[in-house]
Amino acid sequence: MEPSILDYYNDYPSMIKIIDKINEENNHLQDELDTTKGELDSIKGELEFYKSIFKTHRNSVVYNLYIKYKDKQRLWIDKIRTDYYELKQLDEDDDIKEWLKPVRCER
Repeated sequence: MEPSILDYYNDYPSMIKIIDKINEENNHLQDELDTTKGELDSIKGELEFYKSIFKTHRNSVVYNLYIKYKDKQRLWIDKIRTDYYELKQLDEDDDIKEWLKPVRCER
């Protein structure tokens, strides 16, 4: 574009304003892209965690599996196949406390 007469009287040519707006829009879109990439990475992590059921608990029934924490790391626990020692190593919550209680024999 050729300079206009107004550009002679202004400190900056009018094209600078357009370039500034395009740069602002680019920065905004780049920030949005970065947050979307972060969300995508976290969702991929979730997906890999849920896929790990088939690698770690092949012979377990899915409704017996629970997500529990060990040293603040998520892992799958089969409440039927897990022994007392493994339960004691997990981060304690209400379910773990209940599972650690001795089972009374009913007659």
